[in-house]
Amino acid sequence: MIKIYGKNCVTEAIKANAPIKKLFFLKDNNKDGYLKDLAIKKGIAFEMQTKEFMQKTFGSHHQGYGAYREDYKNYDLNYVIDLVKNNKRVLILDGVADPQNFGAIIRSVDAFGFDAIVLGNNRSVPITEVVAHVSTGAIEYVPIIYVNSLNTAILKLKEANFWIVGTDASANMLVSQIDKDRNLAIIIGSEGFGMSKTLVKASDYIVKIPMVGHVNSLNASVSAGILLASLM
Repeated sequence: MIKIYGKNCVTEAIKANAPIKKLFFLKDNNKDGYLKDLAIKKGIAFEMQTKEFMQKTFGSHHQGYGAYREDYKNYDLNYVIDLVKNNKRVLILDGVADPQNFGAIIRSVDAFGFDAIVLGNNRSVPITEVVAHVSTGAIEYVPIIYVNSLNTAILKLKEANFWIVGTDASANMLVSQIDKDRNLAIIIGSEGFGMSKTLVKASDYIVKIPMVGHVNSLNASVSAGILLASLM
């Protein structure tokens, strides 16, 4: 069970028919009539609660909306491999441990039409309340896959005709040079250490984002947004 909070996060969970156990609305909030009606229509129980209860249960960023939801599903890698579509897109996160970054990356994955996110069970951020909140509801639409070994997952993707695209600021190739007319798995490394050497070796291409500023680095979520938009 996980707590979700914030208007957008709760709204998208209701709209996406997420397994919500109970909804909570702030008393005297006259702006949630639509959500109440939708909850009644979908048979979701809800309570009107005090500011003190909402604050204690969901923290200071609840915006008057909270819910108890079943834990998010961990998809299998075959979910992406078995998709019947051209130009499949997977984002692989190697050691991204910050929940704010992960939540923002989920928003970009949803916005730019990628099919799933793959993370390793070790050295990766789990799905937390903060991750769900920062995603502003996009997490309801993005399959997330945790695997025991990213290297093994990459080998499996290669067997399924995916091209593996690593990222590094020292690369010679630009992301704009990648052929978009193929199945692609993009790797974003951690901010502190970048991609692991094993995944660098496993990559078919290593690309960079062109930059001209004085500080030659971007955080993981910004890098992901730029790369994903470039490869739509």
